[in-house]
Amino acid sequence: WVFTGRYNHYGDNPSAFYPCCPGYQAAGIVDAVGENVNDLSEGDHVFVQGTRFADPSWKYPGPCLASHTGYLVTPRSAVTRLAPEVDLKGASLYHMASVSLHGARLANINPGELVVVIGQGMIGQMSAQVARLRGARVITADLIAQRVELSARYSADRAVNASLEKLEDVVRVEAPKGADVVVDTSGDSRMFNRCLELIRREGRICLQGYYPDPIMIDFHSTHLKRPIVSFPCGWDDEMNQLLADHLGTGRIQISSLVTHSVPFQDAARIYELVLEHPEQSLGMVIRWDGVE
Repeated sequence: WVFTGRYNHYGDNPSAFYPCCPGYQAAGIVDAVGENVNDLSEGDHVFVQGTRFADPSWKYPGPCLASHTGYLVTPRSAVTRLAPEVDLKGASLYHMASVSLHGARLANINPGELVVVIGQGMIGQMSAQVARLRGARVITADLIAQRVELSARYSADRAVNASLEKLEDVVRVEAPKGADVVVDTSGDSRMFNRCLELIRREGRICLQGYYPDPIMIDFHSTHLKRPIVSFPCGWDDEMNQLLADHLGTGRIQISSLVTHSVPFQDAARIYELVLEHPEQSLGMVIRWDGVE
């Protein structure tokens, strides 16, 4: 949404958000530490949001934190150590899982509940994995066959290709009154009514995507269902250590969902792929090995 100018109406005044500093998640190896840092060492594996800017008074007025950079300089409080066996490729997408941990907390997903996750991009895959970590049974849905297949393998108890099966029918077989929770990660503002149809009375809707267009809600049909609706779209950094632990034990799988890992010289090509052919990719990582 940032690149297309649709995040927070950036397109209305592009110059106010230039230069763009893309990226808000990265993983790497500590190259140097400050003299007051005594709990990290050179060679440690870590994940981190982004970097400081050379001019401390300058801040990009947006969500990007310049993590798409060869070297990152950041305060100790923004760095989380990883077990050395954790694949840095997957760890570099840690905020996708962090967003989903935050969403699951707000949606209050409980053991034994039926959770439906719409959309199986990285946020959707992570939302499904986190819901299962909390003891829920998870049905996922997407229109892209590759994402459905990966979801069935790593993220869901049942993955539905919504171009071949009707999601509502699958849900009603398991829960005739509807799912306990529906998590929408599509970013499509028209999906609210679909979520409403899928939940039971007094169920929960988690709008986990970012929605650049207004969401229209028909009050009458909504209040008859009495849903609780949450709007997480963000992350809780206080969960970073928990996330690092989950990556270390393999309870959260990110690396298996990475479809592209390219050197930084190819960054323009994968930016273009994201914008023009999202169906061809899932997790995408920029590598900075060899930077001097």
